[in-house]
Amino acid sequence: MIAGELVILRALEPSDLERCYRWMNDPNIVRTLKSRYPMAFDHEALWLDEAVRGSNGARHFAIENRESRDHIGNASIHEIDWVSRNAYFGLFIGEPSAWNKGFGSDVVRTIVHFAFNEMNLLKLKINVFDYNERARHLLAGHGFIQEGKLQREFYREGTLHDILILSKFRSGGESSHE
Repeated sequence: MIAGELVILRALEPSDLERCYRWMNDPNIVRTLKSRYPMAFDHEALWLDEAVRGSNGARHFAIENRESRDHIGNASIHEIDWVSRNAYFGLFIGEPSAWNKGFGSDVVRTIVHFAFNEMNLLKLKINVFDYNERARHLLAGHGFIQEGKLQREFYREGTLHDILILSKFRSGGESSHE
């Protein structure tokens, strides 16, 4: 388990399936993810089974409210490149009662700390839809910068949207540009 100020990141468990399935079919959550169609229960169960078993290229976490220990969302560090020491990450707060309470910010802070100080990564990346102002603002507040833009990349709600590539570098990391 990885503790932040407001959250605990713990391993996903098979008992999390009902919540994960509900969240992956909530239009308010799916709107911020690349998922586009309703998720079948069995499909979510297969995904969760893989996440529970783990792999060298990804780490998946359940986000718990540290005070109540309620499971409020999920996060991951994925596409881990152990040679170049970078990875993508993602998160969502699935429980509406946990929105706008600082949990997302604490998850970002906790994941960054874990990735840089425990996994020894040098760079974290995240893809964000251009219309997701809330995520862009949150990530900028944690030092993420826009490194790129995939223009007209994803069709949703009748429009092609850009996907922004935001990154954060570990201070003092080795680089050919330093």
